[in-house]
Amino acid sequence: MPAARNTDPFLLQGERFEDTFRQTGVDYQRRFRAQLRTLPAHVPEPALVVFTSAHDAEIDRLSLELGLQGFPLYRVDADDCVNRSLVLDPDAGTMRIDGLLVRPVLLWIRHFLPNAIVVDGSPLLDRYVRDQWAAVLEVVREWPTTHVNPPASRRASRLAQVRQAAALGVRVPETVLASSADEAAAALGCLPTDLIAKAAGDHFVQSEPARFTGVFPRRVTTRVPGPEPVPLLFQRHVHHTHEVRVFNVGTDLFAYEIRKGDPRDVWADPGAVSVTPAAVPAPLAQQVTALLQCTGYTFSGFDFLLTPDGTPVFLECNANGDWAWFERGATDSRVSRAALHHFVSHPALAPTSAADFRG
Repeated sequence: MPAARNTDPFLLQGERFEDTFRQTGVDYQRRFRAQLRTLPAHVPEPALVVFTSAHDAEIDRLSLELGLQGFPLYRVDADDCVNRSLVLDPDAGTMRIDGLLVRPVLLWIRHFLPNAIVVDGSPLLDRYVRDQWAAVLEVVREWPTTHVNPPASRRASRLAQVRQAAALGVRVPETVLASSADEAAAALGCLPTDLIAKAAGDHFVQSEPARFTGVFPRRVTTRVPGPEPVPLLFQRHVHHTHEVRVFNVGTDLFAYEIRKGDPRDVWADPGAVSVTPAAVPAPLAQQVTALLQCTGYTFSGFDFLLTPDGTPVFLECNANGDWAWFERGATDSRVSRAALHHFVSHPALAPTSAADFRG
């Protein structure tokens, strides 16, 4: 008979990290979008359109800085999309967002997750709305325009990323997807306590909109009884001195060194984590550039371990490229400045709104 499944998943054991996301947007341009617009109502406004969530701090800041220079940004947040008016016309290449006609010359899908959608109804209605918005998001992924991050590569799994990096000659941890640490250890020829376990999907579970629980990577320190209810990614532990996050904005690279005692400290104990700006060594830059040629990402973040002899070991790529946390920790704004420059100098965008509108 199959072994009984573990009803206490390994990544949810012990003290849990729980928090809430902001559900009310503070976006400058969204608040004043109608007043900022200078084109006639029947003329579609060429703009950057972002599908994300209300708690997206990077887009909050970018929208403000672009708006102060007259560059339009339109935004659809998952948190309140049920109350938004949306017309998608792929033949015309236009969207009508809350009655305003837009031509999304640049389209960026970031943190728009169906689990974040707030529906005040029966379980049937909740499931219906979230399933259908997931289908709408697929339509947006296929939109005939320039995507900031190509949708197909965006959805590459962590296991696919590791295999892709290894094929390019980048060092990676030995990795397997398995239902238990014992099975993973047998496949990798090591002890279970030599393993790091991580989720194959998101690092957060949203049991309800705006509330999340972290399911962060953790070291296997004791025997885990029974198979997991869902397979985990298990990686052989790599001895290292610190981690490096490398962001790309186009072809420009920016690095931050992270030092922490436990893989979960970034979320569970931020005070125990140090973040410092760093230069990108040439060998690491070459590896990131090679990976970017596969993904085509305009904005992303690459996570590496640095071994004692300085060898980078690739872990994964964050397709959203969230940088605000790193800049706050390092008292640094290099990525934010580069992001603003990228869009104000992009050939597809031009100022079409009232500049420096203060409301």
